Order: sequence, then structure tokens, then C-alpha cells
Amino acid sequence: MNHSKRAIWLAVNSGHGDRLVEITQEHTRLARELIIDRYRLSEEEVEIYKARIEQLRRERESILKLFQEGGNEDGQQKNSLPKSIDHRYERPEYGCK
Repeated sequence: MNHSKRAIWLAVNSGHGDRLVEITQEHTRLARELIIDRYRLSEEEVEIYKARIEQLRRERESILKLFQEGGNEDGQQKNSLPKSIDHRYERPEYGCK
């Protein structure tokens, strides 16, 4: 899933930031080892590496989803007004009210 720059920035600068860095470092290390040492790894080891990488991806996604549209700096959903009464959606230049 693609995440907005804002969501990533909020996540990295939240209480989840350290964990996101750890996830990135471990993911990078495992991917590098898979590329460089693949000929030395058994098929079982390769599958273990791939499974761990997928687990890290899922954890990263679950953290970043907290900060997608509607999330705030704490990863909590913002209270938002319905479009019908939220003035941010009024665009007189387009004939919308």
C-alpha cells in the first residue's frame, strides 16, 4: 500500500518511530543477506527469511495505517465533520456550497 508523505512523517515522529526504524533495519539486513548469501542458504532458510520479511512488512503496514487519512499524531482517528457541514469542502470557485 502506498502511504502519504504526511502519514509516514507522522508515524516516524510518533512513539512508533523507533520501531519503524528497527523494522527498516532488520528488513534491509535480511534482504541483503538473501541476495548476497543465497547460494549458501538452504531452501528452508530462504523461506524463513522470506516469512520474516513478510511479517515485518505487515507490522510496518499496520503502524502506517494508523496515520493514514483521518489519523492524527497519536495514530488516533480525528473527529471529522460530515462533508455537508465541513466548510473545507465548500468551493465557490467551482459553484459548490
